[in-house]
Amino acid sequence: MHRDISLQAGRGSPKVAVLDAIHGAKTIAQQMAFTGMEADALEVYHNTHSIAGYDLIVAPVHLSPTNPVLSEARRLGKRVITHHQAVGELLKQNLNPGLKVFEVTGTHSKTTTALLLSKMLSARKLVVSHTTRGIEIWSGGSSRLLRQGLSITPGNAIPAMEEAISSDADALVLEISLGGIGLADFGVLTSFSGDYTIAGRTKWASTAKLQMVALAKRGFKLLANTDVRISPDVSFGINGHVRAELNRIYFGKSHHIISLGEDLDFPSYQTALAAAAATAHAAGAGTDDIVSSLEGFDGFGGRMKIDRKEGLTIYDCSNSGLKLSDVKRALDNAAGGSLGMVVGEDAETVCEGMDIPGLVELLRSRRKEIGNLVLVGKRLEPWAKELEAKTARDLAAGRVAVTDHRIDRLLLCVKCFR
Repeated sequence: MHRDISLQAGRGSPKVAVLDAIHGAKTIAQQMAFTGMEADALEVYHNTHSIAGYDLIVAPVHLSPTNPVLSEARRLGKRVITHHQAVGELLKQNLNPGLKVFEVTGTHSKTTTALLLSKMLSARKLVVSHTTRGIEIWSGGSSRLLRQGLSITPGNAIPAMEEAISSDADALVLEISLGGIGLADFGVLTSFSGDYTIAGRTKWASTAKLQMVALAKRGFKLLANTDVRISPDVSFGINGHVRAELNRIYFGKSHHIISLGEDLDFPSYQTALAAAAATAHAAGAGTDDIVSSLEGFDGFGGRMKIDRKEGLTIYDCSNSGLKLSDVKRALDNAAGGSLGMVVGEDAETVCEGMDIPGLVELLRSRRKEIGNLVLVGKRLEPWAKELEAKTARDLAAGRVAVTDHRIDRLLLCVKCFR
């Protein structure tokens, strides 16, 4: 059941400090103020604030317990809740009972699952989605961008909900980092493989993601990958109730033939295909609609998407969730011909950077395969001379730099928010 955190507006409302203005605190505090509460958003990485005068502290789950502001809150015995809890409590006050809410989290495949699910549901419903691509509205399998530049921190579920209400949408699909906010009719745990630590390495990300279960409302249905090792309402993935193969999707013992685009990098999409199909089916979508929505599907931009134009094949693997293993796989896929590569990170738009030592070692070992190399981001600049590479500030500048040369293949592997 959703935890009661008593965010009532009015005379009895607590004075609230919302920590981490970089990751959604401003949006949360503004929503609290809109409901009549007294709330302040505090930047806590470069400033130390006294929170003695506050009754309630709202902190992101990734904040280290040694952070001075959070440490003081605990020393003073202040009530502390997460961003996820606060957002769920705020939004449930005016939740349209006719709007079906889907929340998606996990260690990987979140964005692709949320987008595929929106595509499937939109065969019969008007859908609003919020992912790392932005807030989009879907109808008939196609989407239109409404807003961009919003991260998947819990606070940004607030403008996504506003768009869903103003659009009179039937469904809202939310990709949320590190857990759920307790509004979901259907919650999806895409995977726990490749788990990592957060909060100053004091807790596992998977523990935070299980807020989806801890905050769940009555009637909530959980869909989870078998690698999560939890008992969901519907399982998907290897040995799950729903699983995807190259040309078919299984629902239990029955299967349906699917016709994916020939350029789709199936292994990169296998988890998302199963997760989205399982969730759409659980929500009432027919298998015919699910299958038809995948006809010719060849991927989403930035997620091992292949584009062919005027003698140049572009392998686009630049997204905010890019990992070292993804770069290695992308190199394997793009092998051959005269290859140009733009690789690195845009530190200004992502929270978790690349594994730079591991990336440098990978580039060293495979440098001979790359005709023209451009390194993106300040942390890679010191290696440019050794790797005989150019440098660039971001993905766009890197593309300009690498296409100065004659290449027939271009690989884009920049960890960035798009």
